[in-house]
Amino acid sequence: MATVIVDMAFCDKKHKITAKLREDGDLDIHIASDCMHIREYAEKLGETITVMDVTDRNGSRVYDPEICSAASATCLVPPGIINAAWLELGMLSGSRAKQIHANCVRFTDEGSDDLIDG
Repeated sequence: MATVIVDMAFCDKKHKITAKLREDGDLDIHIASDCMHIREYAEKLGETITVMDVTDRNGSRVYDPEICSAASATCLVPPGIINAAWLELGMLSGSRAKQIHANCVRFTDEGSDDLIDG
């Protein structure tokens, strides 16, 4: 079982996403959230997704516009589902995930030293 926390500081909401591989190869997904929009998204998504839902954006129920309509375009819950599923499937390294602890989106000023020159 793999669990990720999506901390949406901008809207002050937290989401706990758990993915568990089933014997049939599908994944059980559980989303606990203090956001009514994400609870609606979770209800529309259902409790089971396929490997194709997390490996192919085309046709993915995780990113389906009808299912995602409850969440804002900036919400990190859908990528959180993908990350939890990839951890559970062994497509992301669990030891590396523990080492880095988090990925994040940072808001910064254009002139800030925080920008990465590319």
